[in-house]
Amino acid sequence: MPPILFLDIDGVLLSSRAWLLPANQELLVRSTGLTRRQSTEMIGRDAVFDPCAVALVVRICQVTNAQIVISSSWRYTVGLEQTRAKLREQGLTEFLFHQDWACPMVRHGSPDKNADITNWLAEHGIAHYGTWLVLDDGNVVPGATLGIDGLDGLGIRDAGAAVRFFGSVDAALGVGPLADEDLDQIVQAFGGDRIEACRWLEGADDRQPRRQRPSALFTQGSREEALRRLTSAAAAYAKCRRERDYALKVLLGSNET
Repeated sequence: MPPILFLDIDGVLLSSRAWLLPANQELLVRSTGLTRRQSTEMIGRDAVFDPCAVALVVRICQVTNAQIVISSSWRYTVGLEQTRAKLREQGLTEFLFHQDWACPMVRHGSPDKNADITNWLAEHGIAHYGTWLVLDDGNVVPGATLGIDGLDGLGIRDAGAAVRFFGSVDAALGVGPLADEDLDQIVQAFGGDRIEACRWLEGADDRQPRRQRPSALFTQGSREEALRRLTSAAAAYAKCRRERDYALKVLLGSNET
């Protein structure tokens, strides 16, 4: 089975940046005074997605052979058929989608993307981590979500991290070959978090220029510098994880009392 890319829309393809497009600015004006339902229908029909973000999704699929499954809340608000029509209109061609192209809507009253994705995976007998990835501006499935900045939407470094996650390379995205032992060492440094390792390699958080990305350092003869950065990044990641786990423990303890 090909890799699966669970795709969000708001914050990924339709980011805050995309809302600055002239057509979307006009859409905001036209939607003033409408009911929420009317506004949602208008957005589903007339909104313009970020063409660069759309092109990057297409690129990920072309390079990795991944198939798209829609996990966006548009399934609930805009509707399945209008969502699919809009995605095709904006450049995601039919062959990119999985045959079962949308997650089931499990909880209609209060949408739960995590539950929807979990159910889709269960229905298709997929349990192996590393064969599927969630692109979303929220941490929908902890440990399996490549978080996107909802202000900027899907960027080239995010796309590079997704390609790296699925074990592929792409010169156009700056994702070059990496020795298996190096990748294993990096993933281990991040506590087994493959997504975080791939994000770090492609400079997704630090906005590194292509030549200064850790992945480029590994392949251009600057391995020691890359390992030095890895030590620092892994320590920061471990500290953040400890603080998060402690906060969760305190929260759970207060709820019990």
